[in-house]
Amino acid sequence: MRRSHQLIGSGALGLLVALAAHARSRTQRRTTPVRTTSRAARNARVAALSARVGSATAMTRARQLFASAERRIELHDELQLRTSADVARTLGEMKGALMKIGQMVSYLDQGLPEPLRAALSQLQTDAPPMSAELARQVVIEELGRSPEELFEQWDPVPIASASIGQVHRAITHEGVAVAVKVQYPGAGDALLGDLRQLSRLARGIAPVFPGIDVVPLVRELQARAADELDYQLEADA
Repeated sequence: MRRSHQLIGSGALGLLVALAAHARSRTQRRTTPVRTTSRAARNARVAALSARVGSATAMTRARQLFASAERRIELHDELQLRTSADVARTLGEMKGALMKIGQMVSYLDQGLPEPLRAALSQLQTDAPPMSAELARQVVIEELGRSPEELFEQWDPVPIASASIGQVHRAITHEGVAVAVKVQYPGAGDALLGDLRQLSRLARGIAPVFPGIDVVPLVRELQARAADELDYQLEADA
């Protein structure tokens, strides 16, 4: 399905949204940031992340038993920084619903450790992007021409990247500044696949977010998944 839509707002600022289809599987394996859409593989990554967080926590607690009060605080802070970076990196690479949950958790004010909140907040605009070559191929497949042909100017470096897509600056041949949003090949499958296994996903990711009930977050994502993937609807809104 090929669809695109352009909105021109006041101040000559436009938004062009390209809804991405799946790139060729050969290209996707080499260059897409969605590491895998396989259910088993994604479950395994969630389990491995939870195991790493649990193991690091247990090891730190053991070391704290024989440490001074000052050293206990240092060990605690080191644990939070190390695990926060691991969680944010893993969710950013997986994208889909897992990354969306990380983004949503960063908004919550429920005693989430500040290092974890800070790390997860980066997922809102600073996720691992797809390569310039793959973004170009997606535009060609969706709009029929390369971005260099479609626009007077095209910036191959995205200004933002998130859970299912990234945004590029461009200038139309009419001189209008636009933001071009390109969806990652495989991101739709990853998002919908995650949400089809709600209970397993919630159980697996819960240990990573102490004190946070992730089930309502997953259910909210489940309810709005179709809208998240429909860039035509986003442009119309």
